[in-house]
Amino acid sequence: MRHGDAVPAQALQADAIRPLSPLGEEEVLAAATWLQQYLAEQGQSGLDWLLVSPYIRAQQTATIVAQTTTAKVRDISHDITPAGDADMFAEWLWLKLAAIASTSAQVMVVSHMPFISYLVAALDQATPPLIFPTAGIAELQVDIAKRKISFVRMIAATPAE
Repeated sequence: MRHGDAVPAQALQADAIRPLSPLGEEEVLAAATWLQQYLAEQGQSGLDWLLVSPYIRAQQTATIVAQTTTAKVRDISHDITPAGDADMFAEWLWLKLAAIASTSAQVMVVSHMPFISYLVAALDQATPPLIFPTAGIAELQVDIAKRKISFVRMIAATPAE
């Protein structure tokens, strides 16, 4: 998932501390509500693992998701910031996913462009880097036995008017 819309960068303001805008909060709530309904339809009670960038807007996004959907475990990763190495992180993530293969785990990574786009492409090499809308969610299917991750679709929920 890409974080929701954030306030514009200001002179001398570090990118890492930009918060969500009011629109971004609405976008994330709409996406989190969609996710909660989708997981319930799949017989899932929530997320097993929520992995989040340390940047404020990603943390705020994850908090809204966790309040709407619930998350058993929430971790911060300094490797999933905008300038992170998607290929290296994809290898690490694959090892983690393989380790929990005995369960049907629901995992969400909350990050930024361009990292999140490159991550999807690194996980499913048949998928080119995608343009993620703010609060967009890419659904991927993991098949541990075949050592394959497949992009399924992009979800872009819109806030209610």
